[in-house]
Amino acid sequence: MLIKHNPFASPRPGDEVLAGIHLLGTRRVNFYAVTEGDAVTLVDCGFDGHRRYLAAWLERTGRRQSDVEAVILTHGHADHVGFAERLRRKGVPVYLHDADAAFAQSSRGRLPPQRLRRRIWRPAALGLLGEAACDGVFVQPLLKSVNRVGCGSPLDVPGRPVPLFVGAHSAGSVVFHLPGQAALFTGDALMTRDPMFFGHDRPIVFAEHTANNAATVSVLRHLTPYMDDALLPGHGDPWTFAGGVGQAVQQAEIAA
Repeated sequence: MLIKHNPFASPRPGDEVLAGIHLLGTRRVNFYAVTEGDAVTLVDCGFDGHRRYLAAWLERTGRRQSDVEAVILTHGHADHVGFAERLRRKGVPVYLHDADAAFAQSSRGRLPPQRLRRRIWRPAALGLLGEAACDGVFVQPLLKSVNRVGCGSPLDVPGRPVPLFVGAHSAGSVVFHLPGQAALFTGDALMTRDPMFFGHDRPIVFAEHTANNAATVSVLRHLTPYMDDALLPGHGDPWTFAGGVGQAVQQAEIAA
């Protein structure tokens, strides 16, 4: 059942942050709508209950759910997979890297990550858990099948995003480049705010398994070709100015 209001969530207004790119979701969890005319590609799907934000945005922009032509997932964690399976059942292709597919198709993907479980007593952590629970993270539909992401070539979906494998945060993490808008969707490979514990807004990285944290910094070298682009992260405010990616890469720290 979809609740009308989540008391733990602060919804995004659905603004157009770059030409043809709208920011949806909440202050904790971002997803994006890339538009090409009326056609839409979703970059990530938040939590299952975040479909209310998609529905409101579609109505406000004069679109219908049938205008959503593709879902591209930066990785297979529950706060990005969200309502993707509901769209897949309606015939929308869902793209995800092979290395994260099994995790996204398993109930293990619904469990709170290790980093959150270790410090669940923190107020910010409880807020994230409350938002996730109220928006159905523990019962959200598991992905039944996915379309394979072939990195390096544009996907034939609205916006023509180009995937690049980066790994580290999760086994199958990818970023998506939109050359026409000089924008890079980084998912959790590079964030501008800690979704679990908040604190000061700053570029951060961390891994699903803390033993891999050092690798999350080293893989940032893969982003070198996009240093002049705008940064559209999975968590935190977008840095939509030219060079946002480069500035964030230079400042990035491993989150404690």
